[in-house]
Amino acid sequence: MNDDIEILDIFNDNKKNDDKKVESTKKESKPNKIEHEPVKKIIPKVPKRKSKVKTKAIQVLFCSISALFILGCCVFYGLRLIKYYKIYNPKIENENGNTLLAKDISNNSEIVYEGDGLYISSGNYIYKGNVNNNYLKFNNMLWRILRVNVDNSIDIILDDYINLLPWNKSTTEFSESEIYKYLNEDFLNQINKEMLIKTNYCADLVDDLGNITCEKHDTDTYVMLLDITSFLNTVKDKKSFLVQDDEIMWLNNYSTDKVWHTNGVNVSKSDSTTFYEIRPVVKLKNNIYYTSGDGSKENPYVVEDKEELSLGSVVKLGQDNWIVYDMSNNIRLMREDVLEAKHNFDNTKNIYDVDSKDSLANYLNTTYLDSLSYKDMLIEDTFYVGAYKDSIRDVEKNTVKVKVGIPNIIDHKLNSSVKSYFTSTANEDIIWVYENPLRPSRNTSTRSIRPCIVLDKSYINKLKFNKGYFEVA
Repeated sequence: MNDDIEILDIFNDNKKNDDKKVESTKKESKPNKIEHEPVKKIIPKVPKRKSKVKTKAIQVLFCSISALFILGCCVFYGLRLIKYYKIYNPKIENENGNTLLAKDISNNSEIVYEGDGLYISSGNYIYKGNVNNNYLKFNNMLWRILRVNVDNSIDIILDDYINLLPWNKSTTEFSESEIYKYLNEDFLNQINKEMLIKTNYCADLVDDLGNITCEKHDTDTYVMLLDITSFLNTVKDKKSFLVQDDEIMWLNNYSTDKVWHTNGVNVSKSDSTTFYEIRPVVKLKNNIYYTSGDGSKENPYVVEDKEELSLGSVVKLGQDNWIVYDMSNNIRLMREDVLEAKHNFDNTKNIYDVDSKDSLANYLNTTYLDSLSYKDMLIEDTFYVGAYKDSIRDVEKNTVKVKVGIPNIIDHKLNSSVKSYFTSTANEDIIWVYENPLRPSRNTSTRSIRPCIVLDKSYINKLKFNKGYFEVA
């Protein structure tokens, strides 16, 4: 029995120990979590930050601007593509069946590589040497084609000089010379500007022909003078269709102290106060069609659809032919040639004064005027008779009002073959005589006379073109 108890005690002791271990284990283990129903967290709505709103707005704005920019580029470059396509691929014939002049010349003219004729240079067609198939009639005046440009525009120069003028009292670039104003105001206002585009020429100073640069450009000029390079490009085998052996015309280049001009087929420099030929140069648009002609002097290319009274038109009055030299107000006419009779300017003074007895002014406004069968058509108008001192505009400082005048040094003088006649412009104690070059004369000397008269502007509608000239219908 005792043994059994002992065994039980041992067992119990072990059990106690086990219980202790269990208790110890229970103590060491983490307490059980009490399970509850999950609680939903309430997150308060936070308003969007302004920076995020701004960022999104900026993104929208940027995308909109980008889209507009891309659209603008497409429109801009698309229009330019169309524009330049039309420039370089114009219609050869218009609705009237007239041919584009530039294309006709480039497609149908013989191209040469030596001697006189039409050359190709960098896509441009240039006339060189003694050619006679580049005549063109524009604004009732005869011109010569210099070159057909790669864009189909055409550079032309007047076949004859329209005046003899000094460059300036001081040597300056062309745009500051008195000739520039004369060409781009006095002359330009008398011709059909709608057919012209502005030129692009080099305005660099030229001291050395071996070092001609082109860093400074002028792109805002309609009428200019020929430049050195363009003139020399017309010379072939010591010949050019532009000049005679002794002919001198101003070029648009200047040096440090002088101005360049032609000297036969060469170029030279002279003082800016010298009177040399003025030959206007203009650029015709690239869409000019010609209505008739073959480029010869007798049958020049004609680029205007109809004859209209303008600078250069010939007006027949009675048995006399007159040339329009100004239409800025009324119709001012200069006789096509000089009178058979010669006359001194004045026995006592150098002012064109109709009240001075036995003067040229008195003779023209009495004896000569009375001899005209059409004298009743003429109106009394203002003529410039000022003296030339420091500027050609000095002639505008003195005026007379008469029915018959004579040209001053500024007036356009068409038909240069007419020479040796008095102008109304004095210089101290002399009178300028229109020669090439201009020369002074005593007022008591006898010279030729080239009268000027004026018709009222209402005659523009009364004068009709007939066989080469205008006459009263």
